[in-house]
Amino acid sequence: MNSRRSGASSMLIIDSNIWAYYFDEDAPEHDFVVDDVEEALRSERIAINTIIIIEVAHFLIKNLGPLLGRNKLSIFLSFPFRIVDLNYELTLRALDLLAKYSHLGIGGRDATILATAETLSINEIMTHDEAFKRIEWLNTIDPVLKR
Repeated sequence: MNSRRSGASSMLIIDSNIWAYYFDEDAPEHDFVVDDVEEALRSERIAINTIIIIEVAHFLIKNLGPLLGRNKLSIFLSFPFRIVDLNYELTLRALDLLAKYSHLGIGGRDATILATAETLSINEIMTHDEAFKRIEWLNTIDPVLKR
């Protein structure tokens, strides 16, 4: 871990794939993530950005239908998150991180998550995404692989 991360906060980012598994009770990964997500929710230390909100909304409405999807989205939005808006400054930082880490499999949306983590001095993410596991300063929690 580099010195810039040594004072990292105790906050945690939860990636959209984990939220998808959490809300979709038919997903094979659902049972693997529930306990970890609920423990994080009780801690009230979760940070997300507006891109994660859009990704979760897209998944829920597309896969669960507009009524059930919207209902679960309302539940999601009621959780005690620290929400970071995707503004111009964060976008520029995400572009820098995209250029730096694209060879590791980081795409545009993932780069916004890295920029959010960097902005809030967060070095921990709950995800099932292999690309995040290749980022040297980011500790990953994968509840699916834990089981």
